[in-house]
Amino acid sequence: MGDIADVTKLAGFEFTEHVVYSDEGNIIALRGLNIKNGQLILDDVKYIDGSNFSKLSRSKLFINDIMFTYVGTVGEVAIIKENDRFYLAPNVSRIRVKSDDSPKFISHYMRTDNFKNKVIFPLIATSSQPALSMENIRKFTINIPINREEQDCLAKYFDSLDHLITLHQRKIDKIKNMKKAMLDQMFI
Repeated sequence: MGDIADVTKLAGFEFTEHVVYSDEGNIIALRGLNIKNGQLILDDVKYIDGSNFSKLSRSKLFINDIMFTYVGTVGEVAIIKENDRFYLAPNVSRIRVKSDDSPKFISHYMRTDNFKNKVIFPLIATSSQPALSMENIRKFTINIPINREEQDCLAKYFDSLDHLITLHQRKIDKIKNMKKAMLDQMFI
């Protein structure tokens, strides 16, 4: 990974000295709980509008940055889709692809069970809380098609599959709610 991407995190001193959390604002600090199944989950966020951004430049997130959780729930991945809205919070690393490779393809690849089982999980240091070091993340080996067009084509295909899965999950949830409502009405 270190050959094709810049991997970094928010250092502890940066957080304690320069980050101020609040419940309102515009700039979101992405925490581990905000990254799940390839998506940013923004229903429980902390804002950092009052923070010293000049001291947090390496934590600023841009389009196509890959977020990767490395403490606690290790291995959750999501990709940033807009500029000027997000910064790193503790326990989340930023992977910024510096080669001509596709960040979207890499993020899909990192979400596979094969990658998690063969690359991520063997490197996890277990103590009271599972964790990966930045050094180990930089050592990740990723099998990438040489051709960028092929990477983009595969990423687009996987995006469409994710979209279909989301649509079907919404239908399933709606049907479950209908069933629950009917059962509730039957036994009143």
